[in-house]
Amino acid sequence: MKTQIRLVVLSAALVMATACGPPNEEAPAVEATAPAAEMAAPSMVDQAVALAQAIRAMPGAADSILTAHGLTRPGFDSLMYAVAADSAMARAYSEAIR
Repeated sequence: MKTQIRLVVLSAALVMATACGPPNEEAPAVEATAPAAEMAAPSMVDQAVALAQAIRAMPGAADSILTAHGLTRPGFDSLMYAVAADSAMARAYSEAIR
């Protein structure tokens, strides 16, 4: 249980670190992804894992990585919070991110 909590806290820290980057000179883009309710849970977890691993590998390119996946920083935050709010998705995320 402690491991799951640590991973969720680590994920939240990653989200916070990503959100605290330099300001974007462009106007915020409109979200191009489906709302969380319409997106299937496994694809949300897969997307969250892929993004977290990519951002962890290249933190300086976080905005480019998010743009390539059709998300903005607030969209990524929403995705991570949706995954963390559901215990099954949080468990799947924790196991996949290891």
